Amino acid sequence: MHWKRAAKVLLAGAILFFLGLNIYRGWRDASRFQWDVRPWPLVASFALALAFWFTTGVGWNLMVRCLGGSLSLRKGMKIYFLSNLGWYVPGKVWYAVGRAYLGQREGVSAGVISTSVLMEIVLSLTSSALMATLALPLLSPLSGAKSLYLGVAVLVLGLAVLHPAPMKLALALLERVLPGAERVANPPLRYSVMMGLLVGYLFTWGFVGAAFFTLLNAVHPLSLAWLPTVMAIYAVSWMAGFLAPFAPSGLGVREGVMILLLGQLLSVPAVTAAAILFRVWLILAGVLWAVVATGW
Repeated sequence: MHWKRAAKVLLAGAILFFLGLNIYRGWRDASRFQWDVRPWPLVASFALALAFWFTTGVGWNLMVRCLGGSLSLRKGMKIYFLSNLGWYVPGKVWYAVGRAYLGQREGVSAGVISTSVLMEIVLSLTSSALMATLALPLLSPLSGAKSLYLGVAVLVLGLAVLHPAPMKLALALLERVLPGAERVANPPLRYSVMMGLLVGYLFTWGFVGAAFFTLLNAVHPLSLAWLPTVMAIYAVSWMAGFLAPFAPSGLGVREGVMILLLGQLLSVPAVTAAAILFRVWLILAGVLWAVVATGW
């Protein structure tokens, strides 16, 4: 029992350390810029970031319940917000370990939790790829009909991978990435349920994309016509950070891709400042939800 208690203390200490390190680095880098920030877009951006975390938590909770896990919304959200703090520890698996541990304490099997995490990854990558097609005119040298054909191809591929047959293969491959992952006997859900979850994930991308666009406007005014492109660029940046093997929570990689792509629209200093500040914004919003969840 003593070693279990020591392990909990060490893990909590590691989470707090790396979380604080992420926030410190963000503020340190942001302080290098001369700020001319409009306050109300900044407040609106933070509110949208809070909404983003809340909707993703609801989506994960629904997924667990669809897989047969008996988990109330309140307990599910608590597990989600607390385990998400593990994103900031190097290794990319600690949030999944945290969900499995907290889920089992609430009577949900490790198989259901592991399957929900694997399906969450598939849905997140698929929905972000679909969202990224909005930026094809900017990101691709293709134009006109060729760009449209590529967008349709991405859409068809995204819809196909969520079908139960290829989903089994995708889950089997992802099992090898997440150590100790267990699957339930028949993890793939009905195709109609997967489509509903995909729509929900696209909805959450709308929140986080709008939050980033609003923060950009706090730093530098930007026409509303660029909203779809900014949302798509954020999706591309998120994918790059998620797939980077050694970057905790995509640190550095996500911001680098944002600066590279958005540098075509705004000045590089403005984009850099906004990218760094938005990371801090998302961290603070997630921490705030975790603090609120401890009282549930």
